[in-house]
Order: sequence, then C-alpha cells, then structure tokens
Amino acid sequence: MVRMRDIADQLGISVSTVSLALNHKDRGRVNPPLAEKIRVTANRMGYRPNPHAVGLKLNKSHAIALICHTGPDDPFLSGLTGGAQAAAAEAGYILITIPVTDAPGAEESAIQTALQRDVDGIVFAADYYRRRNIPTVPDTTPFLFLDCISTGSNPVVTEVIADETQGSFEATSHLISAGHTHIGYVGVDDDRYIARHLREKGFRDAVREHLGDEATPLIINAADPSISAGEAAAASLFSRPAAERPTALFCFSDRTAFGVAQAARRHGLSLPEDLSIVGFDNVEYTSEFFTPRLTTVELPHQRMSSEAVRQLVHLIENPRCEPHRLKVPCPLIHRDSVRFHHD
Repeated sequence: MVRMRDIADQLGISVSTVSLALNHKDRGRVNPPLAEKIRVTANRMGYRPNPHAVGLKLNKSHAIALICHTGPDDPFLSGLTGGAQAAAAEAGYILITIPVTDAPGAEESAIQTALQRDVDGIVFAADYYRRRNIPTVPDTTPFLFLDCISTGSNPVVTEVIADETQGSFEATSHLISAGHTHIGYVGVDDDRYIARHLREKGFRDAVREHLGDEATPLIINAADPSISAGEAAAASLFSRPAAERPTALFCFSDRTAFGVAQAARRHGLSLPEDLSIVGFDNVEYTSEFFTPRLTTVELPHQRMSSEAVRQLVHLIENPRCEPHRLKVPCPLIHRDSVRFHHD
C-alpha cells in the first residue's frame, strides 16, 4: 500500500505538505503547481486513502446496510442488491446486505445487526410496494424506504418508489398507438397491493387521453397476481362473441399476462395475431420465455436501489434534509406480443 510518506520521499517534500494537498486543504498553504504535482504523483503511484483511518477522523464507518424483506427465490433480488452495491462502491461505502423474513422480531434483529457494525445509514427495502410502519432506529442513524411508503399521507422519511402510474400509462398508450381501440385491463382484486390502484389509474388515464371521455374502459380483476388467477379472470372475456372481445389487454403483472395468454389459447386465439398483450414487472422467467416474447413494463429495481443508496449517502452527509418521495420511471420494454392492429 502506497503511503503519504512514500509520496513525500518521491518528491522530496514533507508528509504534512502531501497531506494538505491530498485532503484539499492546500489553498493558501501550498504552492498550486506543487499541490497539483502531488496529486498527479499520488495517482500515478496508486495511492488510496485508508478508509478506516478516514472513518476514525470523521466518526464514520463508511458502511451502509440494506435490510430487505425478501426470499432467495425473489426474482428482483439480484437487481436490488446489484444496484445498491454499485452505488455504494461509487460513493466510497461498503454495503452490508441483511435479508429478513416477516417472522416476528426479524427486522428488529436485523437492525441490531446493522447497528453492531456501526453502519452510517440503513435502507429498508420491502418485498413488494406497500405501506409500512416506521422502524425503531436511533435518531443518529439516517434511514430511508425503498419500494415502500410510510403509513401517513405525507412522507415522514425519504422514500424511493417506482412510478407505476407512468409505466401503466405508457403501456396502454403503446397499445392504442398500435391501433387498438377495444382494449382492456386485467388487474387484481387484492388491496394489499398499492400497485393495484396505481396501474389501473395509468390505464384509465391513457384511455381517457387518447380515446376520449366517452370511452368506457374494460376492466376485470383477477383474485391475485398468479398465473392461474389471471387465466380464470380472462376466460370470461374470450367466451364473448368475436366482435365484443378485446383485441389487446394490459395486465397487472407478467404472471397475470401468462395466465391471460393460456386462456386465450384455450379459446383458439393466437398471440399477437388475435390478441396483443402487455405485462408489468419484466420478470425474466415469464417475460423472456413467454411466446411470443412479452412486451412489458419494467419495475426498475436496480435503478431504484441505486437511487436509494445515493439518497441515503446525501442524507448521511446532510442530516437536515427534508423527507421526500422520489419516483423512478418504469420503462416500457418492447418485444413481440403487440401487433399493429387496424379495424
């Protein structure tokens, strides 16, 4: 490891002069050309500050914790942890990932584990977008929410969430721009999911904006986001006479879309020739292996977790920041399940 002493010996100057230049305290104290030469030499020699020593001086560990309510089979876990890890490293922090279950006391135990490691801040990530209570964390430890919001009407902590209404609006607009006017939405009938209302709102807003106030949105709800529930809900649509069937459906999730596709095929319909489908989530095992490949809206977990870490680092360095809610856009992923349709 290259030390300040090594740089000082190389340039024939004092260690204190090197320290002033590398800690950007040289203004008015070190000749500017010499200060720049010190920094160039340090970079060429591969000098890196000792994070432990810097942490002792600043009373910081330069470690943050990601406490995530998830399981090993969670399709979003790799994106969640990967995005957080990259953003933490970029900011000079170590990320400690602590997965937890919903078992009683599990989160409290995870918080204690994080605090025992002297983390500078904590990101609390939910297993799906939902409301949650404020955890018991010392006032000296900054924290924020990822993919969840507090129980009140206004954020009491900083929250990073996906803009699901925007994503749904774009998905529906895409179907309409492809020439579909007889379109529908297959949602879910489960109030545990805040996304239920947000995705339906995006669908309704797009129909109203592009097809006019007189358009009547076709909406049916599955019992839950599973494949079987999606298939059961869609079956009634395809039993209708051909003239009354929708030519395109936007679905609450990729799994819902998978079930809808199964129901369509059972009724002799081809995708996307007879029915265009757009999903939501961009889960690889359904969207990539869907036949035809599924056009869908991505839940941007990697970008969300990156942004959550950046927000947390800002909060650590600026403790008086006001809580706010940050929405990350949900991009539409174009694949093969939408056909341009002309009545």
